[in-house]
Amino acid sequence: MRLASFKPASLREPGSDNPLASSRGMFILVALTACAGKGAATAESTAATTTSPASSTATVAGDPGTAATAASGAPPSGSAILPDASPPPEPMASALPIDLGRKVPPFPLRAVSPDKVSTVARGAVPVPEGLASKIDPTAPFFVWEQVLPPRVVLTFPKHVGLDLYVVLFDGEVSIKADDIAGKQKRLWPWNAARVPGLGAMVESKEPTRAIFVLVANAPGGTLGQAAAAAPKVGWTRRPAPVMSVELDKQPDLAWGGGAYHARLGFEDGSASLGALMASKSAPVRQNVHEHEWEILAILSGDGTLVRTRGGREDATPIAAGTFASIAPGVPHAYRPAGTSPLVAVQLFLPPGPEQRFKSLASGAN
Repeated sequence: MRLASFKPASLREPGSDNPLASSRGMFILVALTACAGKGAATAESTAATTTSPASSTATVAGDPGTAATAASGAPPSGSAILPDASPPPEPMASALPIDLGRKVPPFPLRAVSPDKVSTVARGAVPVPEGLASKIDPTAPFFVWEQVLPPRVVLTFPKHVGLDLYVVLFDGEVSIKADDIAGKQKRLWPWNAARVPGLGAMVESKEPTRAIFVLVANAPGGTLGQAAAAAPKVGWTRRPAPVMSVELDKQPDLAWGGGAYHARLGFEDGSASLGALMASKSAPVRQNVHEHEWEILAILSGDGTLVRTRGGREDATPIAAGTFASIAPGVPHAYRPAGTSPLVAVQLFLPPGPEQRFKSLASGAN
C-alpha cells in the first residue's frame, strides 16, 4: 500500500501515479462493508446487489510467502523485503479503538458543514463546496473527511454512475432516503454505509467526523467519465440496495500471532471496505494487486510506506490524519516506526484483495 495525500492533478509530484500523497501520525485501516443495525450486512431495497470480481493473489501483511523482489536479485539497502531473521512482531488487542475518533488530526481533504444549515453536494461529481477543484478526473474515486455539526443535513443528488461510501469515526448520523426500509440507516463510530447511485441525505445527530468516498461504479471507469454523463444521471430505481454495517461487530480475522487484525464490511459492489490493524512493530511485506486500487484513511500509526517502480524504492512517511492510495500494479510495503499501532479504513476498487485476509486468518497461506 502506498500512502500520500490527495492533490489535484496539477499539484502531483513528478512521476507519481497516485492521486493521494500524505504526511503525519497513527495508522488505522477500515475496510468498507455493508450491513444494517447490529451484525451482518442487510439490504434495504429490492434492487439486485452487484457481484464481487475475482480475488487478487497479492502477498499481504504478515504473509510468510515470498515477497516480490527487484530484478537485480538481492534487495537494496533499506529494502522493504524482510530478512528471515527478523523477530516476530508483538501482538495487539483485537478490538477496534472506540475513542480514536476524537484523537485523529484533521485530514488534508476536509469539508466542514455550516452550523444548523442544510447543504447540497453540487457538480457533475457532487462534492461539498471547496473540494471540486481537488478532484482528479482520471481516478475512479474521491475521498475526503466530512465534519458535521449537530442537526445538519448534507444532500446528494441521484447519480447512476456514482456510489457513496461513508465510515464514521466519531459522532452519529442517519442516512435517509424514501427507498430505505424505515426511511433511514443510523450510523455510529465504526459503522459504514454504502449508497449506490447517491440520491440520499446524511443527517447528523451530534458533532460528527466521517470518511466519505465517491466511487465510479462502471468497471474500469473514472470520475471524469461519470461526470461526462451529466445531466442524464438520474434514476427511477436505485441501482442496488442501500446497506450498512457495524465493522466492530464483524468477525476478527487475526494472523501473525495476533499482530495483524482485519474486519471486513462490504465485500462486493463497486468497492470493498473494512478495517485493518497492525501492531506498532508489525510490518506489511511487499505486495502488489495488479488490477485493483487501494485507498487508505489512516486513523492511527506512523511509519513509512515504500513503493517500488522500475526497481527503485520511493519511501513516504505516513501518520494519522492522512489519506493514501496505491494504483494497480505498484509493489508496496509498510515499515512501522515502532511507536504506535496501525489502524486504517481500507477500500479496494474493485473488491478482491481483501479476501486474502480470510486465508491468512485460517492459516491457508
